[in-house]
Amino acid sequence: MDPDRRSSEEAARAAPRAWTRAARPVSGSLLALTAALACGLVSVAAVLYLVARPDESVAIERMRLSVARAFGEFRNVFGDAALRRAQAIGASGASDVIPVDVEQHLSPSGLPRFQHRWAYLIRHDGSLAASYPAETRGLPPGLVAVLDSFRTEVPKAGTRSRAEVALVDRAVPVHTEIALLDYRPAVVALAPVGPSSGSGLTLVLATPIDRALIAALGETAGVPGLHFETDPGAAQGPLHSQTDSRGRIVGWFGWDAPYDSQGPSWLWLLPALGGVAFLGFAGLSLVQIRRAAGGLEQIEVELRRIAQEDPLTGMPNRRKIIAMLGSALKARKAEESVVFACLDLDSFKEVNEVLGHDIGDRLIAESAERVRSALPSTAEIGRIDGDEFAAVLTVRNGAAAIEAANACSRRLSAPFHIRGQVLHVTASIGLAIAPRDGESAHELIRRADLAARSAKKAGRGRILAFHHGLEDEINERRFIEQELRLALADGALSVCYQPIVAGDGLRMVGAEALVRWRHEVRGNIPPSVFVAVAEQAGLMIELGDFVLKRALADAREWPDLFIAINLSPIQVRDRGLVRSVANALEDSGIEPSRVVLEITEGVLIDNPEEAKQRLKELRALGVKIALDDFGSGYSSLSYLRRLPIDKLKIDREFVAPLGRSANGGVILQAIVALGRALGLSVLAEGVETEEQRLLLRLAGCDEMQGYLFARPMPAAALLDATRRGVQASPDPAAGEGDDLINGVDP
Repeated sequence: MDPDRRSSEEAARAAPRAWTRAARPVSGSLLALTAALACGLVSVAAVLYLVARPDESVAIERMRLSVARAFGEFRNVFGDAALRRAQAIGASGASDVIPVDVEQHLSPSGLPRFQHRWAYLIRHDGSLAASYPAETRGLPPGLVAVLDSFRTEVPKAGTRSRAEVALVDRAVPVHTEIALLDYRPAVVALAPVGPSSGSGLTLVLATPIDRALIAALGETAGVPGLHFETDPGAAQGPLHSQTDSRGRIVGWFGWDAPYDSQGPSWLWLLPALGGVAFLGFAGLSLVQIRRAAGGLEQIEVELRRIAQEDPLTGMPNRRKIIAMLGSALKARKAEESVVFACLDLDSFKEVNEVLGHDIGDRLIAESAERVRSALPSTAEIGRIDGDEFAAVLTVRNGAAAIEAANACSRRLSAPFHIRGQVLHVTASIGLAIAPRDGESAHELIRRADLAARSAKKAGRGRILAFHHGLEDEINERRFIEQELRLALADGALSVCYQPIVAGDGLRMVGAEALVRWRHEVRGNIPPSVFVAVAEQAGLMIELGDFVLKRALADAREWPDLFIAINLSPIQVRDRGLVRSVANALEDSGIEPSRVVLEITEGVLIDNPEEAKQRLKELRALGVKIALDDFGSGYSSLSYLRRLPIDKLKIDREFVAPLGRSANGGVILQAIVALGRALGLSVLAEGVETEEQRLLLRLAGCDEMQGYLFARPMPAAALLDATRRGVQASPDPAAGEGDDLINGVDP
């Protein structure tokens, strides 16, 4: 083993031992004091427990109610299952003459806990039409009385008034009962097949109250040791009788007692014993605290060292390396340069997730050793974060800094052999050089970190020295964010509308709301720029609410058109979206059926089930849901079936090839056919030529949108266009610059 490596490992092992020796007096005093407090708490808890011990009868009654509720719920579900099977048999056309498919309609299915054991299809005269198992030849005697009682309760159609017939048609009777079948208790469900005056058949499902059912009921009710007995003498613990519809007891539920009402006798001794122990440990803690006073100075030294050292590698931590950088800057000579380098390991997260943190820690430790060996002995090296290292070194010129960074990169790119695993990692390295890139520690650290992050984005294993172009991008994003906040506060944003026409291209049917921003200095800022900033800066909810409210308010002026509004994935994930849409609909007074909310496939990336539920809640308000840019993302056919959507918007990239290539419309025709098969309307966007319009109409598109018909325009211009037709020219102010920004979702 390398001597330097051995010495560093021994130092790392010696540090905890020194800390243990220094902290032993304090640990003893804290242990004694903790024990005293624990004994006092035990005494208080014992007294409170003995004083406030709950009444056993309350717990028993609560368990009895839980058992009754769980059993009642099982009977309801079992009865519903019988009713659905009876309706299915009736729908299949089975009757006294036509046999029923036993395997399809009488065999058990569904969840195991709700499956029946026996099934009987009984004619009106009491004879057996079909059964499961099929070898059954007759109805068990215990079911005859239950069947007679059920049939007398269902009035015949000839004796009912018209109002009664309508009521029965809306609620087909079903009856559940508890009966003894071959001296074994069972749950029985009876339901007529079809209308009670129809086929004359009655479906009977039965399942025994056996151990499996009782165990499931006990788990549902949260009652331990639940069992069912027909002899009350065999039941143990509290009992709950179970009767049939005639009030006769057919069995008893029993379960384990909740607790011993008397409690253990030694519990009464706890307060006294706890008090004595409290006094003893309190005295011992005072002695230990006096002994600990002598070790406080040594502990302070250890704490000061630990506060500046990374425990895994023994390197200086972030605080220490910043102090070292400040010292190097102060000691720098005029002809020298100080380099601050940030080294960010690539793929370290994958190593942790796949191989575990233990191997990840070993990888960090060995990477630290390689960085040490690659850099000059005068360099100061530290670990500033989980997989990030930093180095401070003084060089003659920038070429020496690049050479040192290349040495680190080469050493780290060599394979790591850790506990039988061969690992390959690289490092993204960012450099900031003083005085060229700054003369303060804070400035150099910020710029080196920016260079490292830019190197990682450009591709792993790269080295990048800071240049001011990296800050220009950040400054531009910060400027857009600040100005966007002011624009939202001052109402400087606007909403334009692009008409949507029917499939014949001659009649306007709706309009899509598109957000616009005309900056007083920059002019038109494209949505592709400021919407991305809004998403990163947490302004997307506020921006989306602005577009939603403005679009609904403007749409009141054209009551014959629907209004389409885009929702970003961030808005769909927001739990307050449904409430915001409901409030906007109420404030505007617009009919919800005129509102189409457009989403993209990005809403399904993080939590598809949550997105599905959110869309269902939106549709419950009465609005429609459209899937925007279909075909440009994942385009999974499974969520087309599962998601509550009403419309598909074909992305413009499938419309553009129409008329220019022989097979340009094949995919588009398939999307239209798919939409029609799923009962969805289809809209094609980006229509710019008459040939595209004709081909889309032949393909069967329901709606179209694009420059062929109109560009985005202010609300007043759209209102005028509704009077003059879709070929009207937009307002000049709205059309300016739309070649760059049209069609970008808000």
